[in-house]
Amino acid sequence: MMKRRNLMLSSLVFATVISAVSAPIAHGAADQQASAAVSFKINDVNYSNQTGTHSLTTAPYMTNGNTMLPVRAAAESLGASISWNAKDQRITLSGKSFSTVSFTMNTAYAVNAKGEKIKLPEQVRQTKGTVFVPARSLAALMGVRLQWEPAAHKITLTNQAQTPGRMDFNYQFNKDMEGWKGGFADMPVDYDKAIYELDYARNLLPIDKNTANYGLKLTGHNRSDDLFMFLSKGIGGFKANTSYDVNLKFAMYTEAGGGMSGIGGSPAESVFLKAGILANEPLSVLTSTPGSDYYRMNVDIGSQGAGGKDVKVIGNAAKPDAGKDGYQRVEFDYSAKVTANAKGEIYILIGADSGFEGLTTLYFDDVKVTAQAN
Repeated sequence: MMKRRNLMLSSLVFATVISAVSAPIAHGAADQQASAAVSFKINDVNYSNQTGTHSLTTAPYMTNGNTMLPVRAAAESLGASISWNAKDQRITLSGKSFSTVSFTMNTAYAVNAKGEKIKLPEQVRQTKGTVFVPARSLAALMGVRLQWEPAAHKITLTNQAQTPGRMDFNYQFNKDMEGWKGGFADMPVDYDKAIYELDYARNLLPIDKNTANYGLKLTGHNRSDDLFMFLSKGIGGFKANTSYDVNLKFAMYTEAGGGMSGIGGSPAESVFLKAGILANEPLSVLTSTPGSDYYRMNVDIGSQGAGGKDVKVIGNAAKPDAGKDGYQRVEFDYSAKVTANAKGEIYILIGADSGFEGLTTLYFDDVKVTAQAN
């Protein structure tokens, strides 16, 4: 078996704070076409935006690893309008780039312009007249960029004008699989289904007290000294035969603790996360080899800890805190250049290439794809 490299990724989970007013009327500036930014520091009542430094009645704070920011200060600084419905205890943001998004006090979801419920990592809270919601969720729902500076405990949201040729896609699996496919490769065609335990499904994420948040599950028992499990999605609407810079972000939930040993390798460091942004659909196909037939990928994924021409290693299945039981969230980020095919399509691949000869179960959620034409 090839020598494996240990690739560690840590995750940061953030949340945002929103401040509301009591009157049931709209507040906030008109949408701004120019770039705008707002910066907050944890436990600091001062924040800054393009008009200078301002004070808050309640400082941003962290809870369960999530940063909470004041909504009114955040949203208005980024050019959004705000309305407050006292009867329903609901705050609604409006903006050209995202239309509307609503948050209701003491709930763990937001509602977008389509009426879809979007899960939040923390409940919406109100303290001394200030409404708080998860920062990462606010940034995603408003379509703004979030930057975290851990040394300074500083978080910055940036609203940049939409660039011509840019396309954004967001998959959260609240209602269905949203067109994502699951597959398996690097195993014999005549594999024993009973012992490989392969499964691809949409399930509740295995986190404490979760009754509504769904993700995509991949499960497989590596019985062949090698197993590749993957998710794939074809995305249309691109200009045919045109080059794009594409960024992929997603969250993975894993229960594998780092530093552990297992048959063939570690259940954490020997399960390598891989990603590819491709012009054609990645598939597991029958491939004949002397003496046996195997399912192999039709794109170059490399081998375990080594990436291939089409698919690269971006981390492994180790959870951030090996000392804590249960599943934990890990965030991944990958960018590549791709030329859309003749039908104006690109394909996203997220995979786990296992050298650990045991059972691996991973969950995936919050997949975001941004593409910019060259």
